Amino acid sequence: MSRTVSGAESVVDYSRFDFAAAWSGRDRVTEVERAVVREAFSGRPPRRILEAGAGFGRLTPALTGLGAAVIAVDVDRETLARTAPLSPAQQRVAANLYHLPFRAGAFDGASLVRVYHHLSDPARALRELARVVGPGGRVVVSYAPAPSVGTLVQDVRRALLDGHRGRSRSITFSAVSSTPVAVDPFPIFVAPRRETRERFAGVGLALDREVVTGLEEFPLLDRIPAGAFVRLGTALSEAPGFPVRFAVLSVPGRTADRLVADDEVWACPRCADPLRVPDDPGTIRCDACAYVGERTATVVDLRYIPPGTPRYSADGSGVSPVPPGTARR
Repeated sequence: MSRTVSGAESVVDYSRFDFAAAWSGRDRVTEVERAVVREAFSGRPPRRILEAGAGFGRLTPALTGLGAAVIAVDVDRETLARTAPLSPAQQRVAANLYHLPFRAGAFDGASLVRVYHHLSDPARALRELARVVGPGGRVVVSYAPAPSVGTLVQDVRRALLDGHRGRSRSITFSAVSSTPVAVDPFPIFVAPRRETRERFAGVGLALDREVVTGLEEFPLLDRIPAGAFVRLGTALSEAPGFPVRFAVLSVPGRTADRLVADDEVWACPRCADPLRVPDDPGTIRCDACAYVGERTATVVDLRYIPPGTPRYSADGSGVSPVPPGTARR
């Protein structure tokens, strides 16, 4: 039986949902979003980037193309393992976004694209990003606002599916600040733009600018270069109604002259003590709290899910609770 995830921190396993198939035929959207990400980092080229929620690597080429070291993170270890690294500078890490296995200030750039609106506790995830990105660093976050064309479409879908049962409820005009979209096959939450901006500020992320997207979805506009959509999306950043917004954020402070060495970026996801991760496959142990992780030939697995955290599994039919004791870590 499907249900909507809401409330505090929870973890959803998307390994049974085929995101690659869901994105098939939407190459134009991917092209534009890669251009948005490249432009967001162009004025301040990062040296080490965290790609949070990397999934099957749809946007990874835009980050590796910047010449920075990229650490691609996702809670779905299997999907990461199937995605070949694009360069020797890219690493793949299975981790819980709410408990990232990295030292504070280990990165000077981070991206969170098409993930924020799936999070039941977005403020906690933002705090983690702000923690691991040092002063002067840049963070790019996409989010789905309300109201927008997207929420109006969801309202129509709800009316068609639930209206005859007398339980349809508007998302666009909801009085609830963070509203779950229950008809999708995985959790989606939308919130007013003002509330989202307040969350950014609340964790210490300064909003530099926004870029709106969605026009590239129209077939008649498919000949317009991706760069033109970025410029247009920047010029229309204050216009309402767009279904996706990219926030370009910065961590206040002076940029560090150097980042920590590659072998010093790691920290225990449970206790935050420095962690040694071997170069070769093997077990990873935290001397401070006895946490155990693993390095395989393809993925560094440092997932940590605190006891009692609600866990769910998502597929094409909905989101279902995972029975206790069946999910790893």
